[in-house]
Amino acid sequence: MKDSILSTKRLTEPQVELVLNTGYSLTHYDLLKIQPIGIDSIENWDQVIVSSQNAIPALVAHRKFLKNVYCVGEVTAFYLKKKGIHPIHIANNAVDLAKTLINNYPDKSFLYLCSEQRRDELPSLFLKENIPLKELFVYRSIAVMKSFDRIFAAVIFYSPRGVHAFAKANPHNQPLNAICIGKTTASTAASYYNNVTIATKQTVENTLITAIKALRND
Repeated sequence: MKDSILSTKRLTEPQVELVLNTGYSLTHYDLLKIQPIGIDSIENWDQVIVSSQNAIPALVAHRKFLKNVYCVGEVTAFYLKKKGIHPIHIANNAVDLAKTLINNYPDKSFLYLCSEQRRDELPSLFLKENIPLKELFVYRSIAVMKSFDRIFAAVIFYSPRGVHAFAKANPHNQPLNAICIGKTTASTAASYYNNVTIATKQTVENTLITAIKALRND
């Protein structure tokens, strides 16, 4: 238990090696399965908001209509740039991005590419300021309700929905450390778990390093 890490996202080989080279054991799986939603859009793609890398395929499919793209997270920005799409603004979270866009572009209308299970914070801020925001659902996430019969020293979470799904499937599982990729995820984890730590950077690698450091300090 003291040397076990659970990642609620399947990791790449280099990411797995990053953990195993430290001597800790690792279990990893995709807690959320992503299912694309086909769209035949005639939307205005001038000002597009992306808060998850899961929306990138839809964005790429309609890239000929793109003008300005704004995104949440360095990971999402990284994958956008790999596709030749360079976001104008990159924010740490959806609330910060919404505030930036509201303050800097109060006369614009925005298209938000998101999931059917998207959180309310970003749309609510636009609604409050009466700035037009059209939501377009381009994917859905389906929770894999997997339960475990052992307690992990650290469980790594990458989204608020992932926290809810894991907690529901493992109601009596209290990890020694809940490691979260960002503040919003950590806020959700804090309602379930006693020890919550936030990664210093919103990348999978940094979140893994944060978990390893947390265990070494125990």
